[in-house]
Amino acid sequence: MAAEGFADGFPRTALDDLGMRLVPDGDEAVGEAAVLPTMWSPGTTCLRVTVAATWADAVLGLHAILAFAPRLPVTLDLDVHLFDEIADADRIVMRSRLVKAGSTVVVSAMDFRDGAGRLVGVGGGTFMMAPDPALVLPPIDVIFERFAAPRGGLTVPLAERIGCTRDEPGVASLPCSPAVHNGSKAINGGLLTLAVEEAALTADPGAGRIESVHLRYLRAIRRGPAVARADVHHHMGRVEVTDAATGAVAVVATTRSTDA
Repeated sequence: MAAEGFADGFPRTALDDLGMRLVPDGDEAVGEAAVLPTMWSPGTTCLRVTVAATWADAVLGLHAILAFAPRLPVTLDLDVHLFDEIADADRIVMRSRLVKAGSTVVVSAMDFRDGAGRLVGVGGGTFMMAPDPALVLPPIDVIFERFAAPRGGLTVPLAERIGCTRDEPGVASLPCSPAVHNGSKAINGGLLTLAVEEAALTADPGAGRIESVHLRYLRAIRRGPAVARADVHHHMGRVEVTDAATGAVAVVATTRSTDA
C-alpha cells in the first residue's frame, strides 16, 4: 500500500499519528502530546514505553539536528524510564536540554511530566552525524513547521498500526514499511522499540508493562523485518534485534518490567 502524505511533501508515518507538537524554547526543546487509549500498554491505562521512546527520540534529537544541520543525525543510545505516576495521564509534556555538543556526538536529557506538572519519567539520548554525507535534512524552518502542530491521530493500537507481531514467547517482529520509515528510509529508532517491548513482554508472563528501556543502536534496518528476541529474568530483560534480511544485529537493549 502506498504511503499517505501531507501537503508539504512529507510522507505520513506512525510518528505523525502519535500527535506530538515539538518546538524549540531557547536552549531547550519542548514536546507535548495527548495520551490516547490506543497508546496504552496492553491491559493497562499506562502509556506504552515505545510511544514515550518515539517522542523522546524526536525531542532529544532536535538538539542534534541543530548541531549537525544540514547533515542527518542518527541515534546511538536512547533510554526512557517511566514512573508509576504515568498511569491515567491524559497529556504528556516533555522538555529536553543539551548536555554536551561535540564535533561528532551530541548528548541530551529530558523530563516527562503529566498535564498537572508531575514528573512521570525521565530519558536521555546520544546522537552522531550520519556517516553518509548524502543523507541531509530538509531546511530547519521546514522541520519546525512540520512539528509546530500535532498531525493525525492514532486510531488503532500502535502494534496494529505498524504491523508489529508477537511471533512466539520472547520473539516479536516489525516490518520495514513506510509507516515506520525515518529520514533515511530505515526503521525509526523510537518505533523500533515496539519490537523490543513486545518481545520482552511475551518472555515475561508476570509482567504488567515495560517501565524502563535502554537501546544501543548498532546499524540501521532498511530491509527487515526487524526481529527481537528477549531473555528475561526477574523482570529484567536482555533483547537483541536483528535484521532478518541479513542476520546482522541492529540493536541491543535492556528492559525492566513491573508486576502484572
